Amino acid sequence: MDRIYVAVDLEFTGLDPRRDEIIEIALVKFRGDEVLDTFSSLVRSNRPIPLKIEQLVGLRNEDLRDAPTMRSLTGRILTMVANHPVVAHSVEMDQQFLRRHGLLVNNLPIDTFELASIVLPGAGRYSLANLCERLDISLPQNHRALHDAVATKELFVALVERISGWDLRLLEEIAALASATDWALGRVFRDVAAERREASGALFGSPWPIAEAETGPVARAKEPDMPPLQPAETICPVDPDALAALVAPGGIFQSAFPGYEHRPQQVEMVRAVAEAFNLPCHLLVEAGTGTGKSLAYLLPAAHFALQNDLRVIISSNTINLQDQLFEKDIPDIQRILGLPFRTALLKGRGNYLCQRRLGAFRRSRQLTGAELSGLTKILAWLPQTATGERSELILVNADQTVWAQVQASSETCLGDRCPYRRQGSCFFYRARDRAERAHLVVVNHALLLSDLAMESRVLPEYHYLIVDEAHHLEDVATDQFGIAVSRQDLYAYLADVSHRSGEVPGGLVGRVPGLFRRQAVSQSARDAVETLVNTVVAAVQSSEQYLYALFNIVTTFVDSLAESRAQSQYDQTILLTPGQRAQPDWSRVEVAWEDLSTSLQRVLKGLGDLAKRVEELGEDEQDTERGEILQELNAAVLTGVGMWAGLQGIITDADDAQVYWLTVANPGGEVTLQSAPLQVGPMLQERLFSQKDCVVLTSATLQTGNSFRYIKDRLGLEEPTELALDSPFDFETSVLLYVPKDIPEPNEPYYQKNVEQAIVDLCAATEGRAMVLFTSNSQLNATYRAVQGPLEEEGIVVYGQGFDGSRQQILESFRSTSRSVLLGTRSFWEGVDIVGEALSCLVIARLPFAVPTDPVFSARAATFDDPFNEFYLPDAILRFRQGFGRLIRSADDFGLVVVLDKRLLTKSYGKTILRSLPGCTARQGPIRLLPDLARRWLDPANRG
Repeated sequence: MDRIYVAVDLEFTGLDPRRDEIIEIALVKFRGDEVLDTFSSLVRSNRPIPLKIEQLVGLRNEDLRDAPTMRSLTGRILTMVANHPVVAHSVEMDQQFLRRHGLLVNNLPIDTFELASIVLPGAGRYSLANLCERLDISLPQNHRALHDAVATKELFVALVERISGWDLRLLEEIAALASATDWALGRVFRDVAAERREASGALFGSPWPIAEAETGPVARAKEPDMPPLQPAETICPVDPDALAALVAPGGIFQSAFPGYEHRPQQVEMVRAVAEAFNLPCHLLVEAGTGTGKSLAYLLPAAHFALQNDLRVIISSNTINLQDQLFEKDIPDIQRILGLPFRTALLKGRGNYLCQRRLGAFRRSRQLTGAELSGLTKILAWLPQTATGERSELILVNADQTVWAQVQASSETCLGDRCPYRRQGSCFFYRARDRAERAHLVVVNHALLLSDLAMESRVLPEYHYLIVDEAHHLEDVATDQFGIAVSRQDLYAYLADVSHRSGEVPGGLVGRVPGLFRRQAVSQSARDAVETLVNTVVAAVQSSEQYLYALFNIVTTFVDSLAESRAQSQYDQTILLTPGQRAQPDWSRVEVAWEDLSTSLQRVLKGLGDLAKRVEELGEDEQDTERGEILQELNAAVLTGVGMWAGLQGIITDADDAQVYWLTVANPGGEVTLQSAPLQVGPMLQERLFSQKDCVVLTSATLQTGNSFRYIKDRLGLEEPTELALDSPFDFETSVLLYVPKDIPEPNEPYYQKNVEQAIVDLCAATEGRAMVLFTSNSQLNATYRAVQGPLEEEGIVVYGQGFDGSRQQILESFRSTSRSVLLGTRSFWEGVDIVGEALSCLVIARLPFAVPTDPVFSARAATFDDPFNEFYLPDAILRFRQGFGRLIRSADDFGLVVVLDKRLLTKSYGKTILRSLPGCTARQGPIRLLPDLARRWLDPANRG
């Protein structure tokens, strides 16, 4: 590697280049492994160093008092960097800070984060520290500029060394594609390809044979032979007593796990699930925190499936639970019990790479630099993957667009005509075949509901189902059965169908004439196809004009509504009611839609006619492009019909069984037209519960008011067996619930000021170790800005959702920082497991009632005689119980829950909410007593 590079690292007062400042800079000039020069310096800052940065970097304000300014360092930096490419980890952030000082304006930026995401697919975590640990690179002190700059240099050299070992044909292809783009990493790949070519004496290599299924690194090892399932004609019941004995005192699980705790609730659930399979019947199980419900349903499911050689589907809502089931819980059962049952993890088609579509995408040769980055990730990962699942890749920004072009889809699948399918290397069908032969198949709710929406064409046949995290089922069903169409969606669709490249039609239809020119067909047939293509192109162009007009009128309609004029930094939703449809402005929307509808139908008819012409060419196994084009034409028709029908339903054919609304995005103001079923219960009853022998639905939160009535009504579940299991944890001695009785109610004056002061005083008393849950982003933002300064003066770091990185980054920072507070909204109300003293105090700012303006929620509420008590309150109880459950995650956890909403005390429904909680120690009193009470409750000396 002969080129000179300069590794750069900066430390800042924060992550906002507009207001934060540089406090340390380091440069390392190098060629290959050789360091040519180094430079580092502290930088004087006019902005104080926040506590979280002080703790992260180890620098204090007094350390910078005599440091030089960035202006005084500019000459030294410019001399050292010159015109060399600069290397940094997440280089864009460093660029933004330095360009404010006129630095790195024209230097080629090389991002080791992006490079590592290409070279090390599946690394999982791509921070500099994690990558250094993975590659055995020394990093004596993380988050100090010189150490990080040296480590960045070492990381870059190690990644380039790995690239040098790639197949030369792959390197040549990437280099050739990069030469026509502005992709910064293209320079690196061109240099490596040139060095490899020179070293081997090779001429420009032939393309890497990805497109051919029979050759190249995409050929997959044959799947292990697994016999198909042969379900027993007569069901053989499992023995509930024998299964219960496995997890009872003295059972095999106690001997397998040191410290294993007997939980009577788990034993009871094992029996209930086994009996539900045996009868069979549907079962609702609320299993409190600590029950061990995964093992309680997996044991009966595995035995029942193996004993009867049939399939049981297990569905979860979150990826975390899916991974835990497939990678830990199920293997543990197989290992401990020695049962030979087979398992499979199945995801939706869009999660798998289609190698045929990848070959077509490679041949397009019309890529931007961002698209080439995504393609390179996929090409580098392909030889290493056994599953072809997108979860093994880190896909950001334009990578998502690339994946959409190469993912498997039912519309573009050639089935048995695909060479990858025939040779057994199609990723999706390999996963589907495993699922066909597996006793336990783990899926997620989205795939489960997608299968129902597509009339059981996604999952292999099943009659036994376990739904974990079942409280999410209604929301996922609403999404899966709903429709959303935006201007961007339609523009992207039309551009894929046809776009012009000069005077030549491009897009899908632009590929058709070339196909006919290569075939032995008459000139009149070629002319007819050319005419059809021109007809579609003209229809697309007129459709784009009508589309522009339609959404301008929709935007005008939105602006005419009083509620839409309020300024907001968040997306807004507007329910389309019959009254709004009767307004004159909506009639203009209908007229504009008629024009677009007519034009879109011409596009669809033209695509259908082209598909017929291509089909008439006949099958030629040597010409795979004909099959690809035919499949894509048919897929384009299906996609277009779906969009047309969705808009037709939303704009003109309103149905009382549907909810219709508009979403206005901020920023940008783009409008999306949406619809969803008013009720999903009847659909679930018809398509799921009435069709399956046994469905077990479980969660830690299914009851409201000690009854399953609400969840049964929402899901359309008729007369299931019901079981409610308390948590085995001792909440009375481990949890103090405190509600201040003198705090204003949420809509009263000074409520927010009281919340902010209470959080500051409480978190100072608990020395951090607190998570605060909000129901709105606006309240979280206001609170974050108000409490950050006072808490930092107490030496307590505040991490806020939307301020300090991704959800995962915030959780990791909170876990690893002893004196810290986490502020989060809805995504933190569940799925957060922080065990031990790191989370000792949970604050719920206000009761989690749904936003009344949510279109689906408000439309559903209108169907009740008493919307508040029959709908709003039960929903809030389930949400509240989920939030409350964040505190105690193990038998040894201990802490307090503070609810800063005295409606728990002043409103009649407060008692209903309180009765839904585990039996903890409850107190109410003045807010001023809270800090001292918290201090005494958390004092280990006071625990009995």
